[in-house]
Amino acid sequence: MKKSISYLALSVVLAFGAASVYAEHHGGKETEKHEMKADVNNDGKVSFEEFKSARMKHMEEHFKRRDTNGDGFIDADEKKAAREKHKAHKKACKRKKSEH
Repeated sequence: MKKSISYLALSVVLAFGAASVYAEHHGGKETEKHEMKADVNNDGKVSFEEFKSARMKHMEEHFKRRDTNGDGFIDADEKKAAREKHKAHKKACKRKKSEH
């Protein structure tokens, strides 16, 4: 149980870190768009509960993508694969950016 909580906490940190990097990379426009998608009652405002629900859904999706064998844990091999995938993505972005 402690491991599950630790992995969930790690996922939360990673998700918020990824969101920050993503927002910085896209000038914040995408983050604003995603935040407004959380406005499920369409009142033009995002409540804390709406925000929390949207973030939780995002974290669950992120965790499931990283937990490639579906056992409810992210093990060393899965972490390594995610790091390698991230490095390849960064490299492709840098290459694409230098082409412009």
